[in-house]
Amino acid sequence: MADRRFLCSFAFFFTLVSLFALYGCGGAVAARQADASPAPAAQAAPAREPGPSSGQVAECWQPLLERLQKDPGVRKETLRYLCDLPEYSPLPMGVKVKELFTSAFLRKKRVDDGTPKPPPSRIYRNVVTAATVQKCNDFLDRNKAVFDAVEKKYPVPREILVSLLYVETRLGTYLGKDNALWSLACMAAADTPERMAGGMDDIPITDGHKDWLQAKLTDKSRWAYNELRALLDYCDTHKLDPFSMPGSVYGAIGICQFMPSNIVPYGDSGSDDGVVNLFSEPDAIFSAARYLSKHGWGTDMSVDRQRSVIKRYNNLNIYANTILALGESVRTGVLQTGPPDMAATVAVASKKKPAATKKPTAAPQAKTKKKAASSGKKTTGAN
Repeated sequence: MADRRFLCSFAFFFTLVSLFALYGCGGAVAARQADASPAPAAQAAPAREPGPSSGQVAECWQPLLERLQKDPGVRKETLRYLCDLPEYSPLPMGVKVKELFTSAFLRKKRVDDGTPKPPPSRIYRNVVTAATVQKCNDFLDRNKAVFDAVEKKYPVPREILVSLLYVETRLGTYLGKDNALWSLACMAAADTPERMAGGMDDIPITDGHKDWLQAKLTDKSRWAYNELRALLDYCDTHKLDPFSMPGSVYGAIGICQFMPSNIVPYGDSGSDDGVVNLFSEPDAIFSAARYLSKHGWGTDMSVDRQRSVIKRYNNLNIYANTILALGESVRTGVLQTGPPDMAATVAVASKKKPAATKKPTAAPQAKTKKKAASSGKKTTGAN
């Protein structure tokens, strides 16, 4: 037992050192975003034939190993990856539980005290900037042949694709600070309150939340388990090294930030090797285009319909609006303060108010347009 714990601790230390050396800490990467060109991690992840470092799966992963061994849909050869996993932690699931708990119990409606409230944020204003537009244009120039090819295959405009990739990973310069395999394994293993010990210390959960907590842990651990299976199969099929794959805290990977279960139905190789590697720019561009196309993106779409399709990627209005505004800025060369239909939306809303005359005068129209243009400026969001 002591030897196994030593090996698990050694693997944990070695993996942390390796990840730090390859990708740096998240804060340092974020600080470089303003000036960085795509980092080496944005290219194809270095492949190796993964082999067990200890030959054994650590005790902390035994429950997950037993579950995978009993699953007829899991190829047994993929289980070797569990030998290299760092120590289990409840913290990845703790992030999700805190998010769910805050949404369910802590967010209260604001009391209207008569104080004028700023309009809701329409876009991430710190994303739609002149510097960002220049980076997107540089990315388009560098990958011109790829975007030419992808637009022949899918109806998604290049300015939308490059804007989505910027919002997701700053065009591959920030791919996340967690190892995707480890994050998903931790969440899959965190299926009971006992397994969450130490991972919810800052969440005010009481005995009255026990049933709610168990239901959420069951649901989210099942979801993470299925994503873990997909990632294990993906890496084994394409001989990719999962320990060289950074990702979000919830296990999304690549420049386009796909969950592993989306790779097979929506991934598209933009290179000649036929392997979908989301850490390569061509594959990420083609895959994002395929995803949007499969979810309904077509030609001659209204802005509202475009927004609906983008929200299949991320269901936040501000996310979709930012991509639309940045895309329009890239397309026109004129910095946008909101999505293309923002002024039209304000104008339609104003028609619902009683008017003294049937036909508005020139002055109120100008005032309405000015208000529409300024209403998108009040934003504190950040991706």
